[in-house]
Amino acid sequence: MAKSNVRAGKTEMLTIRLDPKTRFLLDYVARLNGQTITTVVERAIRTAATNNSIPQQGQYDPDITWEDLWDVSEGVRKLKMAAIPELYPTYEEEQRLTFAREHWPFFYSSQKAEKFITPYVDVLWPRIDEFVQMHEEGRVRDYFAAGAAMQQALKEANLRAPNWPIEEKPEPKREPGNFSRDLDDDIPF
Repeated sequence: MAKSNVRAGKTEMLTIRLDPKTRFLLDYVARLNGQTITTVVERAIRTAATNNSIPQQGQYDPDITWEDLWDVSEGVRKLKMAAIPELYPTYEEEQRLTFAREHWPFFYSSQKAEKFITPYVDVLWPRIDEFVQMHEEGRVRDYFAAGAAMQQALKEANLRAPNWPIEEKPEPKREPGNFSRDLDDDIPF
């Protein structure tokens, strides 16, 4: 029989301490439902996460749920979570988020930081702490060094790197006699 090249999903090990009664309850639920202990734990966690959302202040803003934050890209997940104060981001998480927003062309499609450029994030995230440290330590000597290093990392991954530093666009020239008017200027009261 041919061996399948399809890999199982990436999993992680979790070690927890349980008192004998809780361990019994876990085994009981697993046997009762014909499930593995892992399945019971996974489903309990999913249920707990689904029942816990982050309320938003605006009347029409929907609550934030885990589904709003989930992404297969670890970097995208981490940046989304770091942006939510209710999730108590650490100093390092806030530092990475600030760096990503400051260097937005490497992480987001616009300066508003609403949509991620996932291929860029996937290439850069494993080295994010290196880039942040490079920026923190080198900003006095070469403020744009971290951006240049990220450009190189993206080029090595055969991705087209964004222009860095960002070129500021000059404001359009106004021609004499061509004044743009605000509609409020015409209201006499």
